[in-house]
Amino acid sequence: MGVLREELRHNLLNAGAAIVGFGSLRGNEKLPYPALPQVVSYAVKLEPAGDTIWDFARAYFDAEEKAALLAEHARACLRRYGYSAEVMPKAFMDGETPVTEFPDQAAAIASGLAERNEQGLLSTPECGANVRFGTVFTDAPWKKEVE
Repeated sequence: MGVLREELRHNLLNAGAAIVGFGSLRGNEKLPYPALPQVVSYAVKLEPAGDTIWDFARAYFDAEEKAALLAEHARACLRRYGYSAEVMPKAFMDGETPVTEFPDQAAAIASGLAERNEQGLLSTPECGANVRFGTVFTDAPWKKEVE
């Protein structure tokens, strides 16, 4: 694994990410930053304090805050290495169709972090569907790992 990828993975895991992956969305027509087709994808585990809907809502908002901080860690690291890095808004409406796009999910799938389960939810092997994804778009070249 390259030095940049290893540093990013280490920094994000130490800052609270449950899992971290790297991928490419090259050719995706919904790519928000066409010049930045590579992605750093990460997940924050939801940790509700109890079983009520309010506990889960609070956990979701806490995970959202943590995901935003992780994005700043990743952006700073990528920029230190001389690459561009941008964070996509969490959801946007396509101007031609009334469908909300969730780019974090596409990035998580492209990075190998998650797959859709039987209910259509994104699920990770490590945490199940109980996660909040975050994505940083970059022009850093991810080389394929040799197996």
